[in-house]
Amino acid sequence: MQRNTETEADQSSEIDPEKEAAYWREQHLKQPYAKDYSYEQFEHAYRTGYNSFLKYRGRKFDEVEDSIASDYKEAKPGTALPWDTVRPAANYVWERMSGVISPREPSRGVRNWI
Repeated sequence: MQRNTETEADQSSEIDPEKEAAYWREQHLKQPYAKDYSYEQFEHAYRTGYNSFLKYRGRKFDEVEDSIASDYKEAKPGTALPWDTVRPAANYVWERMSGVISPREPSRGVRNWI
């Protein structure tokens, strides 16, 4: 039991929220959902994405999306956008953190024709 706790702590320490925030600040305008929105409007969604990734570690985004949406709404500042608008951002954070999208390929997997 203790070994799992140590492993989880080690994995959690791999994620630096400040680095994630800096990454998404830089990448935000390159994302298809960001066309008409500033980083500041999505900042809470990105933060919710990486915090929930840690909170629900080992689970898939789709499995815990309702909980993530609830976390987003509960802590949402007055200036934050509705969940339906920011959902892709939180999902992209999960994809990046789980290795689906590498830092060098922020648009990998994005289908612009949909």
